[in-house]
Amino acid sequence: MTGNDIVDIKVAATQSNWRRKGFLEKIFTRQEQQYIKDAAVPDEMVWKLWSMKESAYKVCTRQFGGRFFAPQKFSCTIFTETTGLVEYYNTGYQTNTIIAKDYIYSTAKPTGSKKVELINSCFFLQQTLHTKMQASIYKKIIYAYNSVIGKKNKNIVVAKDKNGIPFLYCGDNLQIPISITHHGHFAAFTIY
Repeated sequence: MTGNDIVDIKVAATQSNWRRKGFLEKIFTRQEQQYIKDAAVPDEMVWKLWSMKESAYKVCTRQFGGRFFAPQKFSCTIFTETTGLVEYYNTGYQTNTIIAKDYIYSTAKPTGSKKVELINSCFFLQQTLHTKMQASIYKKIIYAYNSVIGKKNKNIVVAKDKNGIPFLYCGDNLQIPISITHHGHFAAFTIY
């Protein structure tokens, strides 16, 4: 089980003023605020921490159900430039983060989880109109899955369950968990 989150750095810079009064205190723990203060590039650190929290949140909602907004309850520890840990009460999530020129991308999985993603793909979106973007992402997911299984299965669809959690449905019997993220001109998905 994995979760993922991507941040388009240019879009985040224009759409969110994380320096406004009270923002950091509302979203980040004291330790995380210190990471931001000590960072060579504070903007990058804000969005790295945010994407770590969001990717862990997606796994958490799959595990325990329900949707909620409680970013401070997800506490980040950074181990290396790319690895970290997000803790939510007594549950830990290992994270992996890529900081590219134009985006920050994180994936999370439960601590100690040995299962790896079948497919983990990050890509540029030409179209940012929501309906066209969603169709484009779903098409890429189906194409990637067909490529891995080595045959074209026409009975594959991407759909969300009653809780809004996405799955890859393959015929009547097979339901494969996926995690999807998009922001600005970037998107990513994991199939596991």
